[in-house]
Amino acid sequence: MAVRKHNFKMQVKLSLSKIVTVFSLFITFIPPVLFAQTNNTSNTITGLTESNGFTYNNFVSGNFKAQYEGRWAEDEDDHDMYEYLRFKTKDFFNNKVTIAGSGRLSEDLDGHESKDGAFRDILDTYDRSYNGRLYYLYADIKNPVIEQSNLRLGRQYQYSVETILFDGAKYEQQLGPVATYAFGGMRTSQYSSTYFDTVAGSGVSVRPFMDTITNLDYVRIIDDNYIDDEVGFNLWQRIYEDLNFYGRYTVLNTLPKDFLVKLSWDKIDWDASLQLSYFRFLHSISEQSNNISPFYQILGTFEPFDLISLTGYKGLGEKFGISSGVDHRSVIDKGDENTFNRDYNRTFFSFMVNNVLLQESKVTFTAEYWNTKGVDHSADLGVDFDKKIGKFDIGAGTGYSLYKYNFDGSSGLESLLDSEYTRDIEQKINVRTYYMRVKYLLTKQSDVSLRWSSEVSDTDPETYHQMLLSYSTNF
Repeated sequence: MAVRKHNFKMQVKLSLSKIVTVFSLFITFIPPVLFAQTNNTSNTITGLTESNGFTYNNFVSGNFKAQYEGRWAEDEDDHDMYEYLRFKTKDFFNNKVTIAGSGRLSEDLDGHESKDGAFRDILDTYDRSYNGRLYYLYADIKNPVIEQSNLRLGRQYQYSVETILFDGAKYEQQLGPVATYAFGGMRTSQYSSTYFDTVAGSGVSVRPFMDTITNLDYVRIIDDNYIDDEVGFNLWQRIYEDLNFYGRYTVLNTLPKDFLVKLSWDKIDWDASLQLSYFRFLHSISEQSNNISPFYQILGTFEPFDLISLTGYKGLGEKFGISSGVDHRSVIDKGDENTFNRDYNRTFFSFMVNNVLLQESKVTFTAEYWNTKGVDHSADLGVDFDKKIGKFDIGAGTGYSLYKYNFDGSSGLESLLDSEYTRDIEQKINVRTYYMRVKYLLTKQSDVSLRWSSEVSDTDPETYHQMLLSYSTNF
């Protein structure tokens, strides 16, 4: 064990020196090239919205972020680099067109993991050590046909019955109190091949009264083996001045899928809020919805369950606040319980302290109680501290999680969906996390940050460490 600890320390020391050097050079030379602004006319863009033309410097706005991630567990380690870019243009072509995009570039700095490595993920499956991803890139055209309409062309997300990423078109039209939309194209995924799946859908939103909104949404997804039709109905209702109701009911392939009801009370004058919700998952889902939810490959058949949640908050003057809540999850048929589908009860209480003893500081103390048959039956404590010191924002804390995935970090989802050993993926149990973070403002638009976290659990590997070193700038 002593030899292993020594090797781990040496690996960390060597890796950090190499990464810090690369990262320092990266943030030193790349941002000025990409985002430096001068008064040269070459940096101004001739406006396309007036016949005579005009110029402005800030035609494109957005964010650029470069991040190094290091992970260590026992005698294994992994080192990756990520660059994120998000942008949006101002209106042009007579204030009718805007373009927006977001993407990521990744580099595997230490080569591919072995097939049985703890940190093997999708980055280790490519032929090259670098990979690019396009999250979205689309053009919005205002009023392409008639007034109060919008046409979106390109790669985009659709948020309705399901969250779907597709390459295609979406048309929206407002007609008085009625809003409608229709979309269609080729479905795409960041995590798995979609084999030329197609997707189409439509929806209508009606506001019959001032305090009432109803939505009806439909989506169809077609692949080689399945055709899935899903319909969702949503209702928002303001019951009283501070009391609101929300309800949702969805149907998948003629069978009821789930429903959710929620009551929310928000009393701003009292600095108080209360939310009560009930969710019911109605029928088993496995392969028939695999093209909507890829988690089936990992989690297996999703069985019916209930989830009741009650949470509340009350401010106690300017310096104190309390928050508490209860979650009760129950699998309908006890014989359907499995690793990823369990009964549990969770109760928590948080006490928040602001600017006491130290100015510009926040401390949150949390106590929670978990009751899960055969897994855990205990009370646990957590604390989070945050303090601003000039241009620095520092924080530290510890927290408890009954469940976490056995693979973690910025590539956690990819690890799950693309692992060649999905049969071996399991949950971490009884996870205690310790973390610290530091952010330094370089300018009003840019900062560098460091976050270190360590996890201790009952699942092998029992210890896990992660470091994130980031540079971010708005432009």
